[in-house]
Amino acid sequence: MPARSVIIAGAATAIGAACARKFIEAGDRIVLAGDDEEMLRALAEELLPKGEAVFVTADISKALDVHNVMAEALETYGRVDALANMTMDVGSADFLELTEEQFNATQQANVKSAFLLTQAACRQFVKQIEQSQEATAAAAIVNLLSVEAVTAAADRVDFAIAQGGIHQLTKAAALAMSPYGVRVNAVGIGAIKADYMKEFDPKSARSTVPLNRIGDPEDVADAAFFLASSAASYITGQTLFVDGGRLVKSGAADYVEKKS
Repeated sequence: MPARSVIIAGAATAIGAACARKFIEAGDRIVLAGDDEEMLRALAEELLPKGEAVFVTADISKALDVHNVMAEALETYGRVDALANMTMDVGSADFLELTEEQFNATQQANVKSAFLLTQAACRQFVKQIEQSQEATAAAAIVNLLSVEAVTAAADRVDFAIAQGGIHQLTKAAALAMSPYGVRVNAVGIGAIKADYMKEFDPKSARSTVPLNRIGDPEDVADAAFFLASSAASYITGQTLFVDGGRLVKSGAADYVEKKS
């Protein structure tokens, strides 16, 4: 089977970079997308000795930028086989003080980005399937979301709403794309050693996790790669939570206590 063409959105983050490394080590050809050109360039240079990788600086909450990401993948590799959307923007504000501008910004950075990417990738999958006259289980999307898709924290109402939106988007898109054999799943994360955890107390976070450790970005990358692979060919519309058992406990969002 020829190497897949995989878009890694949010590649300028710890989780996105871990995913890029995982996919390229498996022989996939990578398009890195994100908003930090310096970090993307450095990651592309790191990956090139292992395989094919290009990068596109983009704000994926904008339709034109998403179009440019898809165009780069098609120009470079001729097709798109998988999308790993590893973008996440954690909003934080007291419920009664949350402004309309803050709310809109959180939805745009999370839900709108996931929608635009998912829709663009699915449109391309359909074109490829219609051209080949057959459905293919190789076409897959994996979105990133938080445990707050199914729980909530009082100081991040806007974020909980956004994560719930991505959770539902994943399920709805999976149903819409199932006639084509395209799979859409998500990886749900708890406390991970990533950018968004910098605001939080590591000791407090670890104490709420049954496995008693904060997860590594590679833990998320392994799950994302599995869901995008043929090993998950009969899985769609699902969220695999990589949270160290956090959702097994009650009050799942209490790990977010901020540093004093």
